[in-house]
Amino acid sequence: MIVNLLQRQLERRAELLCMSRNQSLPAELGKSSFEPIENGIQFILCHYKLDSTHCDYESLVAKIIWEEASKQWALYVYDEKQASSEPWIPYPFLARSEDLTAMMREVEKDPKAYFWV
Repeated sequence: MIVNLLQRQLERRAELLCMSRNQSLPAELGKSSFEPIENGIQFILCHYKLDSTHCDYESLVAKIIWEEASKQWALYVYDEKQASSEPWIPYPFLARSEDLTAMMREVEKDPKAYFWV
């Protein structure tokens, strides 16, 4: 089980990540959001209709969870093609790390265009 302090730290970093991404993007391209889950968070892309201020629908994007067995953070990508079986697949470029900052940076910058497409 993730310690409450780690969960709060993770949520705060996710909040800052979403604020940073949302500052430079128009709503038509979607807005980043997140929600807490057990032992981590999941990132969500909110889709808007043109000239709307309300989210039309949401897409799951990624999740970061603490894996107690390995004592590492794990980063997963949501694959809607596999939604009927196991939709969360390990992110191939940084699946696990002790460095939460590196994982957050990967999600925010999305250098391989895996998350926010």
